[in-house]
Amino acid sequence: MDAQVLQCLQATLSPEESIRKHAEEQIQQLFLVPEGGLSLVRIFMAQDVLTAQRQMTNIVYLKYVEQHWTPASVSFQQPITPIEVKAQIRPIVFSGLSDPQRKIRLAAAFALSTIARYDWPDDYPDLLSNLIGLLRGSPDSVHGAMRVISDFVRNDLSEDQLLPVVEEVLPAVLAILGDPERHSPSTRAATVSVFRQTIRMLETVKEEHPQAAKSAMESLAPVWFGAFTQLLSVDAATEVQKSWESLSIRIEIFRTFSLFHNAFPKAIAPYLAEYIRLSVANLTSLSPLFTAFYLSSDPDAPEPPSPTSDVGMLDPKIDITDLSCAIFDFLTPAVRTKGAPAILLNEDRASDLLQGVVAVVLEYTQVTRENEEEWMEDANAFVIDEDDETEQYGIRTSAYDLIGSLMDKWPQPVAFVLQERVQRKVQESAELKSAGGSDWWKLLESALALIGGVSDDLRNVLDEDEAAARAPSFDVQYLFDQVIPGLLGQSDTPFLQGRAFVFASQFASLLSDGLASQYLGAAVHVLESSEVPVPVKISAVKTIKNFCRFIDVDIIQSQSGKILMLLLPLLQQTANETLYLLLETIRAVFALDKDLVHGRNVVEIAERVFEVWQKFTDDPVTTAIVEEIFESLVQLPEQSVLPALIPYIGPKLAQAISTPVDDDTVHIPGEAIQLSNSLIRTRAGPLEPELIGSITVAVIGILRHTDDMDVIQHGMIHLTLIVRKDCDKLVQWRDAEGNNGIVSIFHLLSRFLAPSFSESGGIFVGELIMHLFRKAGAVMAPVLPDLLRAVVQRLAHAKLPSFIQTLVLPFAYLFGTEYTTSTIDLLSTSSVTLPTNESAPALDVVLSAWAEHSDTISGSWNIRVSDMGLSKLFATADERLARVAVKGDLIIDERNRDTIMTRSRTRNNPNQFTRIPFTLKALKLILKDVQAEPTKGQGKGKGKVDYDLEEDDGDDDWDDDDLLGGGDGEPGEFDFLSSWLDDKGGENDAQDDDEDLKTDPLAQIDLGHYLTDVLRHAYASNENGIHGMIEGLTEAEKATFRQVLTL
Repeated sequence: MDAQVLQCLQATLSPEESIRKHAEEQIQQLFLVPEGGLSLVRIFMAQDVLTAQRQMTNIVYLKYVEQHWTPASVSFQQPITPIEVKAQIRPIVFSGLSDPQRKIRLAAAFALSTIARYDWPDDYPDLLSNLIGLLRGSPDSVHGAMRVISDFVRNDLSEDQLLPVVEEVLPAVLAILGDPERHSPSTRAATVSVFRQTIRMLETVKEEHPQAAKSAMESLAPVWFGAFTQLLSVDAATEVQKSWESLSIRIEIFRTFSLFHNAFPKAIAPYLAEYIRLSVANLTSLSPLFTAFYLSSDPDAPEPPSPTSDVGMLDPKIDITDLSCAIFDFLTPAVRTKGAPAILLNEDRASDLLQGVVAVVLEYTQVTRENEEEWMEDANAFVIDEDDETEQYGIRTSAYDLIGSLMDKWPQPVAFVLQERVQRKVQESAELKSAGGSDWWKLLESALALIGGVSDDLRNVLDEDEAAARAPSFDVQYLFDQVIPGLLGQSDTPFLQGRAFVFASQFASLLSDGLASQYLGAAVHVLESSEVPVPVKISAVKTIKNFCRFIDVDIIQSQSGKILMLLLPLLQQTANETLYLLLETIRAVFALDKDLVHGRNVVEIAERVFEVWQKFTDDPVTTAIVEEIFESLVQLPEQSVLPALIPYIGPKLAQAISTPVDDDTVHIPGEAIQLSNSLIRTRAGPLEPELIGSITVAVIGILRHTDDMDVIQHGMIHLTLIVRKDCDKLVQWRDAEGNNGIVSIFHLLSRFLAPSFSESGGIFVGELIMHLFRKAGAVMAPVLPDLLRAVVQRLAHAKLPSFIQTLVLPFAYLFGTEYTTSTIDLLSTSSVTLPTNESAPALDVVLSAWAEHSDTISGSWNIRVSDMGLSKLFATADERLARVAVKGDLIIDERNRDTIMTRSRTRNNPNQFTRIPFTLKALKLILKDVQAEPTKGQGKGKGKVDYDLEEDDGDDDWDDDDLLGGGDGEPGEFDFLSSWLDDKGGENDAQDDDEDLKTDPLAQIDLGHYLTDVLRHAYASNENGIHGMIEGLTEAEKATFRQVLTL
């Protein structure tokens, strides 16, 4: 049979279609025979079969496993492989792990991993012990076994499966790591990868099993860290010159250090000082090789060797740059830990080790040969690598993060080191240039790039120096006097020339107005020149963008018109990152010089930018920047801008919204509505009739029939904005049937509130209705009862929390107005049908949903509406409210007491809650809200009671000494962050920035003071029987209540 199968497999490669198809049909028939899979693996393992045929057989066999091995496979088809056949197949495949041919070992490892994914441990219990036994065999056997184990530990293992890996597999692979005579560097590196994957799995279970994870760390850390110390202490350059692949071992080790620092910081803490030293020693040792392989532009410079690492086992790309990134990533948090000052500082001065850190950063952030070639060929690649705001990962990004971490920790000592090292690089660069070295510029470019990369930190240090009347810690003026001017015309080294421009702009705030104007003029001249290389032009654009951050408008006004006219034509010639930079720079220019744009040129700007939008509607970055540009345009103070802009852009957007779409253009209407909303969002009313007559009409038209969720959501936002900004024009507008805009919206609401309409599509419908009540109450009055009944009926069937929250908002708003009682009356006399087909009072449905979801309502205005409505109801002595039972507090019992309730535990033992009167729930929610909304004059968080339960993460010994949460009476970084959020972030979301909402009477109320008064008045008069409710409060809630009453 095996010979026939092999002949059939060979026929599948026949150039004749008929023979090939017949063979493929025979293979499918083979899958239906119990012996078919067994025959395939015998051929796969046959030494007398050609390697290519064996590999082809394995491909067919893997397809067989996916289709016929187990019903657990998504590709499963009958018949299933018999148990007795599986028992014969497994050992044959396992034997392939020791095959003398590397390709066959890898194929066998993949096949065995596929089987193990389904069979281990229940149907293949001896797999792990067999693999461990193989680790003691020949190098070929070890290689095959390690390949399987590497795949093995990448899967999510249960706690029971993880234990044998920790106890049996890790000791076996550690022995391989320590045996360089018998095993290749790639195999030894794989052992470190296995160890790291195991640590990552331990991290996932440490919350549920903190003691087990701690015990594992106590047994694993000393032996593995001891091995790592020994390996890293060997001179890196010597080892790499013997075997390039030995780099992979060091890369894996430093990546493991980074994982430990995040997952188990206590375990690695005793070794950090030594590892920081070894980090610098490794990079220092490899520096000459890095220069030769990556930096040197000598025609005879060698290329980095190409490793033969197993694809899928480890990253096949092994470079010194990968090692340097891994080291910098480890050092960035390590230098902030408790033991770091002892080795990085000598009193208040930088130690030799800290100077060594800065030295290797400067060395390894030089422009490589690969950088030069790529940047000259691809402008977008240059922008990505040079953009300090991008998330593009690379050696410069990781190195600058490290220096930034040091600057955060010890700003003055690090600034002194930077000063010394940069001056040294300036001197070395000059000497190398004089000696005819072609790479002289790289030293200087690296120094300027590093200083520019931490320019914000250095400016802060210089500000502190000035405030303290001490000499500058870093002499920026030296660079501007002695270095930068001579580089601006250095056309033979374009990357250094461009760096000089960017550097000047990063410190523009330190320049005199005259000097800043000169540098800006030089950048503009570069844009005008047709002979300047692309990298220099891009640097000039970035320079202009940076200048707009730091200089006064007076400096740019004489150049802004020219800059705009030079940048606009470039928009159609660029894409991706270069386009993003151009768009952002154009916006920065007219955002600074607000007199630049007027009625005579705004249409040209809008036309150019809109053409970009049309070309790249499928690029979310481009569309987002275009939206920001139009948002900035409509906020300009020049009165002639809007009358010129809206008549031009309105019809174009209306056409984009209304044009029929296909598979390639289906996204355009949603994007067009988003862009339209940017014309309205930040403005106060009134709006232009042309805007409503074109864009809003198109939005209403498409919302009548579209099922596109993006279009529906953004369309609802658009209608809400129009209602809020200029409801009168909606009332005045008429469609072809004579209906005004409000009636048209009401017809849409009947669609949005239909039981069959998507909940995710309707998540903004409640806000739309709420603002209709605010702005069109008189028009809505005749349909108000029917509309509220429709909303509560939809609420009774709603499941999505965000949808429930939006449906609650209209009622919360009405409860907070003079219509409190009438709304209660309406809901009390109405009933709705529940999903169980039972009938329930509408009031019960609304209050139950509101009580359960009120504390997750988002948006400062929406939260304020909810709080006001809640407090107004609480102050209303209406027995109907107390009769409504709602979800109360979590019931603490033996299942969840002192236990972290993970998702799996909650699924198996669902949490249970008490049922309490709505009035008591309202009191609880008000007490919680009064903490978040203190009265004026009381800082947020003062006197705050912590509602969060203490949790034990199993590792309470975090070794970072930053005191992020404060300490010794001093505020920590988290305290400053909390203060910032309280002062800005907490009260400065999109709703707070809106002029319409800011001027509403509701926004003028001191909510903290109001809620406090409500509670005090209720307690003084025993309103709603509040004295009896106190026993239903938790101890934390009682403490808050006492504070409210005694403040």
